Amino acid sequence: MRDSIQRQKTKKKRKKINNLLLIISIVLCVAGIILLLIDPIKNRIRKKTVNEGLDAIESQMQATDPSAEMTFVVPINGNEIEGEGYDYFGDEIEGTTVNIEDELSASDGYATLNGIGIINIDSIDCRIPVWDEATILSLRYGAGHYPDSVMPGEDGNCSILAHHMRETGSMFNRLDEVQAGDIVRLEMIDGSVYEYQVDSITIVSAEELDTRIAGDYFSDARITLVTCTYTAEGKMRLVVSGFLTDDQG
Repeated sequence: MRDSIQRQKTKKKRKKINNLLLIISIVLCVAGIILLLIDPIKNRIRKKTVNEGLDAIESQMQATDPSAEMTFVVPINGNEIEGEGYDYFGDEIEGTTVNIEDELSASDGYATLNGIGIINIDSIDCRIPVWDEATILSLRYGAGHYPDSVMPGEDGNCSILAHHMRETGSMFNRLDEVQAGDIVRLEMIDGSVYEYQVDSITIVSAEELDTRIAGDYFSDARITLVTCTYTAEGKMRLVVSGFLTDDQG
């Protein structure tokens, strides 16, 4: 009789343990599925915001006064990009984190981006907004114009930075497919269009980039496009450069 009772207790205990293990397995599976879905969901939300930014810039181009400042409100938190805490020089972006924290405390979690135009690279099906600065926040939603470079169409070096996203067709994901002779077109808010023809593609270290993207690196009108690479633990940068063509809109 005792043996029978003991067996029943052992059986119940084993059943409880099995049920607990089953519950733990289900929880782990659900957690794993959620983790797998986080990036695709964030990418979809980010892409939606990027397209809304494009629409806003295009609407401004068609406005009565297209030269007026074009602003676009985005959330400060959310849509973070892996590795964005480091700029294209390999270090934390000077002042950017502080600026975002200041904006967060002053704007209830939203900040304003200023659009200057749209960059088109037909050969890689790239069409994204260009914002007037290359900060952590602006690079989540398009390309950023490096402030210490010249504006599109001017003599000197016009530098545009964007992330090398892993998602196909996002930001500068396919910049490494660009070839010499390809055309990079910048459509500006005021209706001006500038076309550059690619004639230089190289990979440099993050430390070399400071000089390469400065406005005085070239004396003639050129464009420099920059994104990260997936090699050398993110320490290298892909640099695509081209000259301003004579055929301007």
